[in-house]
Amino acid sequence: MSIIKNKKILFALTFILVFVSFFYIKFPHERLKRRIVFEIERNTRFDAQIDKVKIIPLLKIEIKGLKLTKNDQEVIVPKAVFKPSILSLLSNDIDVGFDLKVFSGKAFGDLTVSKDSNQLKTILINIEKVDVDKIRTIYSKSAKENVELSGLLNGSLNLRADNTGGFDFYIEDLDVLKLSVNNFTLPEFIDLRSNLKGQIYRDKTIINELKLDNSEISLKLKGSTPPLWRLSKGSIDLLYRLEVKGKKYAYLKSILSKDKRGNVEGKIVGSIKNPQLKKANDRRAKPRRQQGGGPQYRKTFSPKKQHAI
Repeated sequence: MSIIKNKKILFALTFILVFVSFFYIKFPHERLKRRIVFEIERNTRFDAQIDKVKIIPLLKIEIKGLKLTKNDQEVIVPKAVFKPSILSLLSNDIDVGFDLKVFSGKAFGDLTVSKDSNQLKTILINIEKVDVDKIRTIYSKSAKENVELSGLLNGSLNLRADNTGGFDFYIEDLDVLKLSVNNFTLPEFIDLRSNLKGQIYRDKTIINELKLDNSEISLKLKGSTPPLWRLSKGSIDLLYRLEVKGKKYAYLKSILSKDKRGNVEGKIVGSIKNPQLKKANDRRAKPRRQQGGGPQYRKTFSPKKQHAI
């Protein structure tokens, strides 16, 4: 009896092995690769290239050498693994878990795709130890001329089908090694603590809080920027408040105007590639009030002498 039972188990295992091997050998990998490229290009503004697609038993799809490009924007994903939920295949929506190696770190999470429309409904992304200096290639490889950063990004991002969502990030050991604004290069800022929170809407991103600080200096920003997919073209509108706590950066107070408590306030406008700094509360003249009641700002850090408004 045990011999018959063992033969049945052996037969079942052999059948599964043969089936999986046949499935793996006969599966149209090139067709799947073309379909993945098509879906990426259809749902994003990037052109896509893939070196290799591999089907792993139990519904795992492994992608190697994924490259996304658009003009001078570039994103390289050395490896990505997607795993659809087997139970979700029986429902109206398909849940897919993913794990990506990107920007020297990793991104993982879940996405939901509608079976009826074949459209992405929701996506949740968790980020661990991503190199912040490499993220700039998403919106422009040429941005290195204006800014150079060092640090590791962590946090989460969620998006819905209507291009709305939210984010919450922090950066470990952030160093701002190079930052040029209005042809003026700011000093290096080392060992900054940083956090970033906000909401994403169709046409803009709202920055609720962007804070950078250490024992010497504290910078807070809030306002609006273009959405991630239009960062290279849209305009930014950010209010900033700079507090110099030590002697190292005290000279910045003489370059920028300050309020009664010695803090520096102003506005950043322009674009990510070419930010323009404006300031309020100039020492030489009181700022005029606009119709909305807010102070009027003027450019600073210009190679030409600026005059009070």
